[in-house]
Amino acid sequence: MMHRHAFARPGLLALVAVWLLALACPATAQELDSAKFFDDATRQVAEMRARVVAEEYDAATLMAFRDKAGEIAGTADALIADRTPRLETLNARIAELGEAPAKGAPAEPADIAAQRSAFGKTRTTLETEIKRAKLIVSDGQQLGGEVAEARRSLFQRELFQRTASPLTPAFWNDALQGVDRDSARLAALRDGASTSLAAAFEEGRRTASWIGLLVGVLLLVFGRWGAELAWLRATSDRMPHGRLRRSALAFAVIIISAVLPGTGVHAIYLGLNWHDVFVEPFASLASVFVNAVYFGGAITGLGRALLSPGRPTWRLVPVADAVALRLRHFPALFATVVVVGFMLNRTNSVIGTSLSATIAATFVVAVLYAIAAAWVLVRLRGALARQDEAGGDASQLKPPAWIALARTLASLAVLTSFGCALTGYVALAAFLINQVIWISLLAGIYYITVTLVEDICATWLSSRAKWTQGATGLSSNTIDQISVVLAGAFRLLALLFVIVSILAPFGAGPGELLHRGSRLGAGIRIGEIHITPSAVFSAIVVFLVGLFLIGLAKRWLSDRYLPTTRIEEGMRSSITTLLGYAGGVVVFALALSALGLSLERIGWVASALSVGIGFGLQAIVQNFISGLILLIERPVKVGDWVALGTLEGDIRRINVRATEIQMGDRSTVIVPNSEFITKTVRNVTLSNAEGRVRIVLPLPLETDARAVRQLIRDALAAQPAVLANPEPSVLLDNIESGSLMFIVTAYIISPRNAGGIRSELLLDILARLQDAGVALSTPQEIRVSDGHPRSATPAPLEASPALPATPAD
Repeated sequence: MMHRHAFARPGLLALVAVWLLALACPATAQELDSAKFFDDATRQVAEMRARVVAEEYDAATLMAFRDKAGEIAGTADALIADRTPRLETLNARIAELGEAPAKGAPAEPADIAAQRSAFGKTRTTLETEIKRAKLIVSDGQQLGGEVAEARRSLFQRELFQRTASPLTPAFWNDALQGVDRDSARLAALRDGASTSLAAAFEEGRRTASWIGLLVGVLLLVFGRWGAELAWLRATSDRMPHGRLRRSALAFAVIIISAVLPGTGVHAIYLGLNWHDVFVEPFASLASVFVNAVYFGGAITGLGRALLSPGRPTWRLVPVADAVALRLRHFPALFATVVVVGFMLNRTNSVIGTSLSATIAATFVVAVLYAIAAAWVLVRLRGALARQDEAGGDASQLKPPAWIALARTLASLAVLTSFGCALTGYVALAAFLINQVIWISLLAGIYYITVTLVEDICATWLSSRAKWTQGATGLSSNTIDQISVVLAGAFRLLALLFVIVSILAPFGAGPGELLHRGSRLGAGIRIGEIHITPSAVFSAIVVFLVGLFLIGLAKRWLSDRYLPTTRIEEGMRSSITTLLGYAGGVVVFALALSALGLSLERIGWVASALSVGIGFGLQAIVQNFISGLILLIERPVKVGDWVALGTLEGDIRRINVRATEIQMGDRSTVIVPNSEFITKTVRNVTLSNAEGRVRIVLPLPLETDARAVRQLIRDALAAQPAVLANPEPSVLLDNIESGSLMFIVTAYIISPRNAGGIRSELLLDILARLQDAGVALSTPQEIRVSDGHPRSATPAPLEASPALPATPAD
């Protein structure tokens, strides 16, 4: 018989697997005899409730009641999940038949009337079954609550029961009263062990026994050492540098320490009992011992993983070397104490010793556990005191304050356990010290597991991993955010299971969570919407897979297909962006559909949102629609040089709400898309991407105009940035204020280079004019006099400058 306590706490992973299996594989109710089920369920619930009310139970009976109530409620949930869609389909068929003829109206055809009558009877049956099933679910859930309350009451009564103090002779006299019967039971156990082992080595059976012993001894002696060495080499060679190496090794140490020694003992057990020669009660106790070795190995591995006395550079927790070395033997010794105490209690349970002997054994085990816990606390305090006296180790981090608080609470709990044990509250003492040990183990496993998952997310699922951006197409910030959210979600889930496991003795353990989680598999209803865990999971999968496929399609279009077409780069970006928007809408609709929201219900949601849009989201919707117009009509596109009011720059990106414009000083301005639709926009590169340079040159009247024109043309021809087609022009535009006004126009590749090219042209033209002895017109000075001879020389009133060169277009 497998011992329940060996798996009640360590089986968190098994709990998760069973719960997910319950969600993924709902019970089928199609083959269920509903009438018999309703009658049996009603009778069983009534009988269990009567026994709970009358307090005719023990701990095992309450566990059985809880399991049965959960099974009944789960079957009823499955029946509801089966009958509800069938009822909806039947209602749709009845609606297709239309209304029944009114009284006095011509009768409808006989076949339709028969079909309507059959549909009506079936609908009545389905509605009745659904109502009765809902009542059974309610009764089962209510019974589960009553059982949980009864378990808490029973636990409290047993916990605070008091016996005679172990310091008095009365306590040990009670234990000695049944010594003869208990000795006989121990002798029967010893004889069963001798008989079983002798039978295992009889002729024809000894081969399997020797093979099991050989495999078991090899695993016990060399298994853990070889596996850890191989894993250490693998992490050093295959994993990137960082915390992931250390956390992976720490987690592997726990698994290896639990699995390999346990597997070795299990191999010995299987070899010796290959022919089913073990007899009771030795067979049950041997099976329990195998489970105890697994659990003790996990304790040893956890301690070694946290302390890492032989590998300080691989240590995860901020523990000084002196502390780790001082506690290096503690994990193995403590695991031995736990296994010995565990086997002592289980031996009493298997052979059925007297109550007084069981209490005495519980006292011994509680004191043994308390001594072990006190020993480690004293050793830890001594190591920390020595470190403080020596000035501490600068290379080691000081533990956080909560660790000191945890040590204080653990010390108080150990002292309280000693006091309770010596005053006769043996059950309370055992409970306190067991909780100290269990919480410590949970905290260590939680720390290492969460650290491993966070390191995996930070190393392999973050933007630093090479494959993430290429496979997902997401930005580095988005990938990092997803990585942090995944790590946080796992931390929260792990913390939830730790809390549930700590509360297990109070009637809120993993079993209750399993039963409640299995009932959640039927889902919940919000109005007309039926949401189940499988539907939520399907919606998440559809959404993530859809986004991944959209990213692949966008990358294929932008990198492979569109570059082979004649579509310009700006239009390519617009097409890719539109595809992303359209695909996102489709994926979102498919995800809602997988969640159970039909298009009609999505329309209801959109109608409800329209009220909010009408009041508070006008600007967002306006910018969104404007963004779609910009992408479709393309008055501006990515790469255009635009001027919008006082803003002028290149369009770098057109988003769903706003457009990014890069200014000349390399700054980026975010402009709402509606600005491009409702205001005047100057697009310099809309119809022609070429730029123009225009220069105005004032020259004196006596200048040889033909020679100057040729000189300027030579300067234009010498400038490589000036395009030959369209051909540059040099025009004598006018005569103003005694000057010849020459206008020079040249075309260049891009208007963004107009400033630099105009400067080069001006420098070249001025140098050529100077070499030819031609000077530009100088400003004329205008003086105003009052006409009196006594007036001094009039001061200049205004200077009229020469016409400057116009800026580039």
